[in-house]
Amino acid sequence: MQEIKQIPSFLQKLYEILESEQKAIGWNKEGTTFQILDSSLLTEQIMPQYFKHRNYQSFLRQLNMYGFKKLKNKQGKSEFQHSQFRRGLKNNLLNIKRRNQDDIKQSLECLTKEFEQESYLNEHQKLRKQLVELQSNQRSLLEEIRRQMERNRNLQRETQDITERINTVKSYQLRKLNKLIIIIQKLPEDAQISKMALMKEKIIRKLELIEEENVSIKEISLEKQDSYMYQEPNLTGVKSPAGYSPKTK
Repeated sequence: MQEIKQIPSFLQKLYEILESEQKAIGWNKEGTTFQILDSSLLTEQIMPQYFKHRNYQSFLRQLNMYGFKKLKNKQGKSEFQHSQFRRGLKNNLLNIKRRNQDDIKQSLECLTKEFEQESYLNEHQKLRKQLVELQSNQRSLLEEIRRQMERNRNLQRETQDITERINTVKSYQLRKLNKLIIIIQKLPEDAQISKMALMKEKIIRKLELIEEENVSIKEISLEKQDSYMYQEPNLTGVKSPAGYSPKTK
């Protein structure tokens, strides 16, 4: 117990973080180094819980003070390594000592440059990722605009077809209406012609009847004339039938 109490507080808390269930930092497969997986999560949640601050550079300075080296793994990610800092070997933390001021200053300068470079690369990577997302969104938006324009063109064609059909129907209805108007306008004339034809037939029939009556009258007149042909002449000087000359006394 006495040896555990002599372990520097920073190293003990760092080891506890790595052994806890969190996603900010983690051991490599061999347990010989650790990697910062999510710096934002580390500074916003983990560091305030264990170190009472959110200063990421202060965290890096502490690593440098205890002689941790910054390495690059096969995936190009940064890892921190110390020969006495191993998973499952917590007692080895007693062997880790703070470095002198000159070494700390030199290492700190190198670590600061690496941190700035890494920050720049991380920022560049984030911007590049955002750019890729923006380009993808732009392509999606352009594709949606293209589909919308195609739908608008189809709608315009459909609207034009419907308009043409409506105009065709209207034209057909107007032609039928004009014909109907002409027929209606002609109806009085046709009715008048029909009436005149009927009157003509009546007149012709009347004339035929009159002619028949004239013929009958003429025949009757001739019969009467024949019956009075040999009558005695009257004394009034009326002419007698032809061939007769009255004698004077």
